[in-house]
Amino acid sequence: MTALRLAPLLRPVIIALSLLLASAGLARAQSCSFTASDVVLGPVDVLGGSPTDAVGNIAISCSAFLGLLSSIDMRIHLGEGMGGLGGGLRRMTSAGTSTGLGFELYQDAARSVVFGGSYGSHGGQNLRLTGASILTLLTGSGMNVPVYVRVPAGQNTVVPGNYASAFSRNPVDVRVDYRTCNILLLCVDRTATFSFTVRGQVVPDCRVEADDLDFGTVGLLDQPVDVSSQIRVTCTAGSSYDLGLGYGLHGGGVNDRHMQDLAGNRIGYQLYRDSGRTLGWGQPADGLATTAAGSGAMQSFTVHGRVPAQPTPPPGAYADTVVVTVTY
Repeated sequence: MTALRLAPLLRPVIIALSLLLASAGLARAQSCSFTASDVVLGPVDVLGGSPTDAVGNIAISCSAFLGLLSSIDMRIHLGEGMGGLGGGLRRMTSAGTSTGLGFELYQDAARSVVFGGSYGSHGGQNLRLTGASILTLLTGSGMNVPVYVRVPAGQNTVVPGNYASAFSRNPVDVRVDYRTCNILLLCVDRTATFSFTVRGQVVPDCRVEADDLDFGTVGLLDQPVDVSSQIRVTCTAGSSYDLGLGYGLHGGGVNDRHMQDLAGNRIGYQLYRDSGRTLGWGQPADGLATTAAGSGAMQSFTVHGRVPAQPTPPPGAYADTVVVTVTY
């Protein structure tokens, strides 16, 4: 009698225990892997007024043991990177340079939410994936998470070079915390990591602008007429350059420049590098250009012009066009 009553009771217990062990095994089997592409910014314009942007990608793939899986809650943390921090930004560094190239990582295309985390010293927000945002993982097809990168403008003191910052240290630079749970609320906490590098290249660059040189209104050319104007040059820090002036539309050399009117009448003039008007200003090939070193800031150069005494041509408007060339 006793044996016959116990047998029915043992079977449900054994079945329930088997289900419990099976579901726990499925929860333990569920795991995810992560890979990320390097982000290559290419040439970075540190002299311009606009930022340089690029987009990277984190690929997430989870194993297909999904029989009783109910949910995944995932948080991706990104720290400062191997380049460290400077001026409130992450930094890329370059061998042989003391300056860093600032950049930032964002979660959104508008670049308003900084991609950070709870590890390291950068701060910012970790990226949480749960609910509808992670349903593709539950099908085994995986998902891609974009990482938006920006190098802000206004970094004109950064010298040319190849810059990089690697994200590889766990948990300082990269860490993923995620939890998988089944329908019986059996949950497993896991961590993972991945690596990627942000790269950018700062190339030598220069910007130039020049004011007109206006000799004004003159009657007789029986004495020299002297005026001056400005040329402004901005070149990347550490870049050497030559500032040369052409011979105009009607000239044949550094001492043979002419302004001309519509009738073809001419007035000779000259351009100099010094206020005493003894150093002619020509091209690098003449050895008569100005040589300077870029600092990332605007540098001004004075052009000293002279119309020497000469026979006075017919009245009219005389002009010439001189090409300003910066060689770097």
